[in-house]
Amino acid sequence: MKYGDQTARRMGCAFLASWVTSLAVNNASTRDTGLAMFCVDSATLVYFVWVSLRSRRIWTVVAAAFMTLIVASHVATAIDFRLAINTFRLSMALWSYGILACIGFGTWSSQRERSAAPSHPRRSSTVGASR
Repeated sequence: MKYGDQTARRMGCAFLASWVTSLAVNNASTRDTGLAMFCVDSATLVYFVWVSLRSRRIWTVVAAAFMTLIVASHVATAIDFRLAINTFRLSMALWSYGILACIGFGTWSSQRERSAAPSHPRRSSTVGASR
């Protein structure tokens, strides 16, 4: 992969895997959100928190916070049956766009850092120079 650092690639691959797995286990019920989707999203949350603790970058913390909101939407829908399933799906879509924005920012910032770094380290002419 050409763009982004290892953290952005990990988060992007995890989010893509979560999305594909959610499509595979979706039961398209109009009543409940499904335990399988809750487990997939919870596992993704745990992974996001782990990557965030290892990388120590603010955008990973924000992405983990958005993923926490998705898992909280699962819990809220499971607790209160008055919430419509479409409200749950809308909240998942909105928070997912936030995660994508965080991953995009992480990729952009790593590219910016990489392009700002000099390609050849400069040698100091004053240190060890003979006159």
